[in-house]
Amino acid sequence: MLRMFGSSLCLCLVFGARAQAPRPPQIQSPVVHPDRTVTLSFRAPNAKKVELSAQFLKGNQPLTADTNGVWSITVGPVEPDLYPYNFVVDGVSVADPNNQDLFPNERFKASLVDIPGEQPSLYSVQEVPHGEMSYCFYLSKTLGRTRPLMVYTPPGYREGKGKYPVFYLVSGTTDTEETWFKVGRVNFILDNLIAQKKAVPMVVVLPYGNMMMGTPPPTSIQAAEMYKVFNDELVGNIMPYVEANYRVSRDREKRAIAGFSRGGGQSLFTGFNNLDKFAWIGSYSAYLTPEVFDKYFASAAADPKGTNKKLRLLWLSVGKSDFLYKQAVEFDDYLKEKKIAHRSLVTEGGHTWMNARHYLAETLEMYFK
Repeated sequence: MLRMFGSSLCLCLVFGARAQAPRPPQIQSPVVHPDRTVTLSFRAPNAKKVELSAQFLKGNQPLTADTNGVWSITVGPVEPDLYPYNFVVDGVSVADPNNQDLFPNERFKASLVDIPGEQPSLYSVQEVPHGEMSYCFYLSKTLGRTRPLMVYTPPGYREGKGKYPVFYLVSGTTDTEETWFKVGRVNFILDNLIAQKKAVPMVVVLPYGNMMMGTPPPTSIQAAEMYKVFNDELVGNIMPYVEANYRVSRDREKRAIAGFSRGGGQSLFTGFNNLDKFAWIGSYSAYLTPEVFDKYFASAAADPKGTNKKLRLLWLSVGKSDFLYKQAVEFDDYLKEKKIAHRSLVTEGGHTWMNARHYLAETLEMYFK
C-alpha cells in the first residue's frame, strides 16, 4: 500500500494474521510394557507401507495405520537387552523421531530400545558411584588432522592423586568414538563392576578407529596396512595425549587394548606389535589371518614361551552366528598350533553389540588382576 504524506512517499506493508495449523499430538515411542512387549509408533499420513526392522526380530514386521496416519505395532515379549531398531517407510530406513536414544554411526543411525529384565542389567544405571565421560580432541600427526576421543575416568578419579591402569577400547567399522559409550555402555558396566569389587578401577580410552583409508576385508593381507596406520595413530598420537592429560600408568602390565569387529583386528595387531607396551589384549568378534600373523609376528610365533611370559591375557570371543565365526575359530586354532596361550569364548548370537557388551563385561573382570 502506498500513501502520500506531504512530499514524502511511504510504503506500508500490511500483514494479515495467519492461523497456524495445530501441532499434532505427541507420540510416545517406544513404549516398553511390563510383560516385555514393545509398542512402536510412527506418524506418516501419506505413507503406503511402514515396517519395523529390529535386531530382536527375524525379519521386518508391518505396522498398521489408524485414521490419523499414525502407524503402530506391538511385538514381543522380547528378551531383556539393549537393541537397535528402525522403521522402513516406503522402502526408506528412518530412525524413530520420538526416541532420543540413537546408535552412533558414520552412516545410518538407528534408534535404541532397552528391554529391562527382572533384575537390573549390568549396563543399566544403578545407585552406585559413577565415573565421568569426557569428550576430547587431539592433533593426529599420523593423519594430519584433529581427531575425536572419549575418555572414561572411574569414580574417585577427580579427588585422587594416584595413577590408574588404562584400557584402550576400539569400536568397529562405521562406528564412532561414541559407540562403546552409548551402545556398549562401558561406563555403566564399569561403574557397576567396580561397585561390586569385580573390576579394578581404570581409565578407558575410546578412539575413533576409522583411519580414513577404507576398510579392506579382514581376510586380506591389505587389512594389515590399515592396522599398521592404527598402530601408528595409537602409539604415536593417542597414547602420548592420554599420558600427558590423565593420571595413567606407563607400566605395560597396566595397559590393555581390545576392540569389537574392525577394532578387534586393530587391537590384536597393535597389541602384538607392542608387547613391550601391552600385557592384556582382547578380541571381540575379530581375528588376524595366519598370513598376517606369519608376516608381522613371526618372532612371537617362533618363541611361544617368551610370548606367553609377556601376555597376562590374550582373549578371543565370537558368536556362533557371527559372519566372522569361521575365521575367528581358525585364528583360535592357529594360536593353539603355535602354542600361544589364550582364553576363548564362543557364544550364541551374531555380530551384534549385545554380544560385544557380553565380551566386554567378561574381560573387565580379568584386566589388571
